[in-house]
Amino acid sequence: MKEQKKLNYSLLGILTLCILCGVCFAHPVKTEAATFKMGSSWKEGKTKAGNYYLWISDSTLYASTSKTGKGKAIAKAPKGHSIEGGFLSDGSTVFYTEFDLDEKKPFDRIYSVKINGKKRTLIAKVKKVYSIQAYYNGNLYIACGDFGSLGTYRLNTKTKKGKNILKDATPFDQYKQYLLFANGGLSGESHNAYIFNCKTEKAVKISNKVIMGELNFASGKVYYAEKVNGTSVRIKSCSLTGKNKKILVPKLSADIYNIGKITSKYVDYMKDNKYYRYNIKTKKSKKISKNEFWKQ
Repeated sequence: MKEQKKLNYSLLGILTLCILCGVCFAHPVKTEAATFKMGSSWKEGKTKAGNYYLWISDSTLYASTSKTGKGKAIAKAPKGHSIEGGFLSDGSTVFYTEFDLDEKKPFDRIYSVKINGKKRTLIAKVKKVYSIQAYYNGNLYIACGDFGSLGTYRLNTKTKKGKNILKDATPFDQYKQYLLFANGGLSGESHNAYIFNCKTEKAVKISNKVIMGELNFASGKVYYAEKVNGTSVRIKSCSLTGKNKKILVPKLSADIYNIGKITSKYVDYMKDNKYYRYNIKTKKSKKISKNEFWKQ
C-alpha cells in the first residue's frame, strides 16, 4: 500500500491492539448479529466467517477451513499494489481493498471474490480508501479520506454507485441495520457519537464526549463510555433510536483509552497495564486475562 497508508495502518494496528483494541484506538466493526464479519490486516489471528477462517499476510488474502491451516490464497495483489486494511466476508464472498502504491494515484480498488478464489470482480475505484468497515443490504460502508479526519462512503455492490454519507465520522460497530459512528481523529479527546440507520440513512447524535472507539451494541442496545477526566469514564446506555439514556456507572477509574466490551452487566477495562471486568450490579472489579479482554 502507499507509504503513507503503510504508516497509518501501522499506527492503527498499534492503537487497535492496545481496545479493540487500545491507546485511543479505532477498533474494527464487530458486526454483532450481522451476516458479514470483519477482519483486517492489523488484527492478530484469523477471522471466522461461515465455515472459513480468513486473514491477510504479505498483501495476500487467505482462506482456510481450519483455524491452524496454512490456507489457500484467494486474492493476491499484483506488482505495484497491496492488499491491506479491513475486509468483510459471510463465508461465501469476500470484499477487500487493493491499494495502489503510487502516491500520485488517489483511487483504490474495491473487489469481491468468492471464498474459493474465483469470480474476482472489481466493484469500483474509490478515492482515498482507509478501510471497509461494514455491510448492509448490498451496501459497503467504507472509511475514506485523510488519516485523522476520515469520513464514510457508501458503495452499492450491485449498481457500483457510491455516496458520501458522513463527512467526519466512521463506523465502529454494527447491529442489523444500525451502525455506531464516532467522529474526529484517533486522539484521546472527546468525540461526537451517532447511531446511523442504514434503512433511512439518518443519524442520531447520542453524545459529544465519547472516547474514540469505546462504544458498542449489546443485546439490542447501545453502550458507550464518556470521558469524565483524564483517569475516569462514565458508562451509559440508550436505545437503538438514541432515547432512554441511562447512566450505568457514574465514574469508573480506568485507563480512559482502554475500555473494552460494555454490556448491561459488566465493563471490561484496563488500568496500570492490567485487565479488569467491572460488575455493574455489585460495583466490584475482578482481574481478567488479556485474552478475555480482547475477545469481543
